[in-house]
Amino acid sequence: MPSTMKICIVLPLLLVLTSCIYYDGICQPRQKVDSLLQSLNTTPQDTNRIKIYGELCWAYAGTRDKLDSAKIFADSIYFLANRLKDERIIVYAHFYFGTIERHLGNLSSSLEHFKKYVDYHEKNGNTHLLATGLYQVAIIQKSMGNFDESLSSFYRVLEIHELNDFKYGVGFTLNAMAGIQRRTKNYDNAMESFQRAISLFKELNEKSDLAMSMENLGNLYAEIDQYDSALYYYNHALEIDTRLNKKYGIASELENLGNLYFKMGDFNQALNYQLQSFAIREQLPQQRELAQTQINVGKTYSQLREFQKAKVFLQQSLELSKKISARPLVLESIKALADHYQLKKNYYLANEFQKQYSLLKDSLLNEEKLKQINELETQYQTAQKDQEIILLSKENEIQEAKATRQSTLRNALLGFMVFVMALSVSILISLKQKLKNQRIISAKNEEIKTSNYKRKLTDLELKALRSQMNPHFIFNCINSINRMILTGESDEASRYLNKFSKMIRLTLENSENSSISLEAELAMLEAYIQLESVRFKGMINYSMTVEESIDPSSINLPPMVLQPFIENAIWHGLMHKNEPGNIHIAIHEENDVLRCAIEDDGVGREMALQLKEQIPSKNKSLGIKITEERLKLISKEKLIDWIKIEDLKDAYDKAIGTRVNLSIPIG
Repeated sequence: MPSTMKICIVLPLLLVLTSCIYYDGICQPRQKVDSLLQSLNTTPQDTNRIKIYGELCWAYAGTRDKLDSAKIFADSIYFLANRLKDERIIVYAHFYFGTIERHLGNLSSSLEHFKKYVDYHEKNGNTHLLATGLYQVAIIQKSMGNFDESLSSFYRVLEIHELNDFKYGVGFTLNAMAGIQRRTKNYDNAMESFQRAISLFKELNEKSDLAMSMENLGNLYAEIDQYDSALYYYNHALEIDTRLNKKYGIASELENLGNLYFKMGDFNQALNYQLQSFAIREQLPQQRELAQTQINVGKTYSQLREFQKAKVFLQQSLELSKKISARPLVLESIKALADHYQLKKNYYLANEFQKQYSLLKDSLLNEEKLKQINELETQYQTAQKDQEIILLSKENEIQEAKATRQSTLRNALLGFMVFVMALSVSILISLKQKLKNQRIISAKNEEIKTSNYKRKLTDLELKALRSQMNPHFIFNCINSINRMILTGESDEASRYLNKFSKMIRLTLENSENSSISLEAELAMLEAYIQLESVRFKGMINYSMTVEESIDPSSINLPPMVLQPFIENAIWHGLMHKNEPGNIHIAIHEENDVLRCAIEDDGVGREMALQLKEQIPSKNKSLGIKITEERLKLISKEKLIDWIKIEDLKDAYDKAIGTRVNLSIPIG
C-alpha cells in the first residue's frame, strides 16, 4: 500500500484518540453521529471508512449503553486493517476493543487488548499515545484491586502529560490517582490531587470531568465522616450530570448519596437513592458497577429487615462479581452475606460466609506478602554478599598485620639478644624505665582516640537526627507555596517564598555544625514562625523574651531544638481556633541549664487529640521524641527532666492553652 494512503489512515485516528481519549461522555453530538452514519453510504474508500468507523466506535462507547454498536465499528476497523496489513491500525482496533471490554466489565480481556496497544507505542516511542494506553491499563488494574501496579502506571502517565503541558490529561490522571490514594487511606494526598483536578477542569470548562472529580471528592469526605461537605459535592456533581444527561454519572451520584445516608443511619432515604441508581444501572452494560449497586441495595434491605429482598440482591452481586473476576467485589459480597445472616440470626450461614470471607481475604493478603518476601529475600542476599566482601577485606588486613608483627618480633628479638650481650646492667635498668614511659604514653594516646571517637559518634548521631527533621519541614513549606500558586495567591506566594529562602539560608549555614548560638537559633525560629504566619493569613502572633543576663551570641545549643514545639503549638493548638492565636517564648539561665518556656493559648492537648482522631492519618510527627534524644546525646551523665508539658486551665477548669518547659544543658 502506498505510504501516502497509510498516512491518511493513521492521522485521522490519531486525531480521534488525542481529542477523545479521556472523555467518558459522547465525543460527538447526536447530529454529528447521524452525519457520520449517513456519510458511510457515500464513502467507498477503505481509508476514509476507517476514520469514520473510529469516530463512531468511540462515540457509541462513550455512552456506555450502546456498546454493541461500538463493537460493530471496532470489528470493521480490525477487518479493514487486516486486509490492508497495517499493524498501526490493528493496534488502534485493540484500543477500541479494550475500551468496550472494560465498560462491559470483562477486565482480563480488556487488559490484554490494552497491553498490546501499550507495547506497540512503547516500542515506537510515541509518548502521548503510550500515555493513553497506560491510563486505561491503570484503570483496569485499579478495578482488579492491584493498587500498587495501578498507581505506578498513573505516575508514568502523569509524568508524560506534565512534560507535554497537557492540562486536561494531568487533571484526569490526578483524579484517578486520588481514588487509589483514598482507598489506601492516604487522605492528605488524595484531597490535594482532587482539588488540583477540580481547578484544572474549571479552568478548561470541562463540565463532565468536573462533575466526576467533585463526586470523587465527595466520596473522600464521606469516608472521613464530613457529611455536609460530602453532600455538597455529591449534589453539585448530580446537578452537572443531570444537565448533561450523562446516565452513568447520574447513577453513580445517586448511589453515592444512598451510601452516604446509609452511613448516617437513614436507611429509608439510602434505599430510595440506591434503587434509583439500580434502575439506571440495569439499562447500562456496566457489569462491575451493577454488581456494586446490588451489594449496596442488599445491605440496605438487610438493615430494614427485608431479608428476602436482601438475599436476592446479594446473591446476584456475588455471581456477577465472580463472572467478571472482580475480586474486591467478590470479597465485599461475601462479607455482606455474612452480615446479612448475622442480622437474620442464622448463625450457621453467617459463620460459613465469614469463613469464606476470611479465606479469600487471607489469599489476597498472601499474594502481597509473597511479593514482600521476595523483595526482602533479594535485599537479604545483597546484604549477605556485602558482608562477605567486608569480612574478606578484614581477613586480608588481619593477615597482613600478623605478618608485619611477626617480622617486627623477629627483628626485635635479634636486636634484643645482641643488646643484652653488649650492654651492662645499668643500660638494662634504663631500658626498663623507657618501656614503662612508653606504656604510659600509649595509654594516654588510647584515651585520646577513644574520646575523639565518642565525640565523632555523637556528631554523627546529631546529624542523623537533624536529617529526619529538616526534610519534613522543608516539604511542608514547598507544599504551601505550591498550594498558594494553584489557588492564585501569587503575592502571598512571593512573600512566602522570600521568607522561605531566608529560612533555607539559615538552615544551610548551620547544617554542618552540631551546635549553634542561641542568637542564630532564635533568628531561625523567628523565620519559621513568620513563614507559618504568612501561610495562615496572619492568624499567628508571637513574642520572645530573653533574660537580660544572657548573651545570646555566647550560648550554644543544638540547631532547631525549639522548632518542633513551636510547630506543635501552631498545628495542634492555634490552628483549631476561630480567632488569632498567640505564642510566647521565654528564656532564662539557671545552673548551667538554659530554661525555655513555650506557651500558647490554643485549644489544649485534650481537644487537639479529639480533633486529630476525627481524621486519621498515616503521618505522625516524631519531632519531640527526636529532640529529647538529641538532648540526651549532649550530656548522658546529667539526670534532668528535659521536657515537661503543662496544660493551662482557667478557674472553671477549661483549657486555655499549653506550656512546654524545655531544659538544655549548656555547661
